[in-house]
Amino acid sequence: MIRCVIVDDKPLAIDILSDYISKISFLSLEASTTNPLEALEIVLDGKADLVFLDIQMPQLNGIQFMKITQGK
Repeated sequence: MIRCVIVDDKPLAIDILSDYISKISFLSLEASTTNPLEALEIVLDGKADLVFLDIQMPQLNGIQFMKITQGK
């Protein structure tokens, strides 16, 4: 099972991705959030194999997020 996390500041995007993930048997949605700092904690704790990440977000953009989590 591939553990997924969705990070997007738009709730509608989270809903759409959640629906797609639920239809794929080998994917498991572990968390979804509009707060990239919350998602950062989840990823750094090793609770995600795959991150669906918005690039343009307040607080921390997707590029910054990836630089912090690189290699985790």
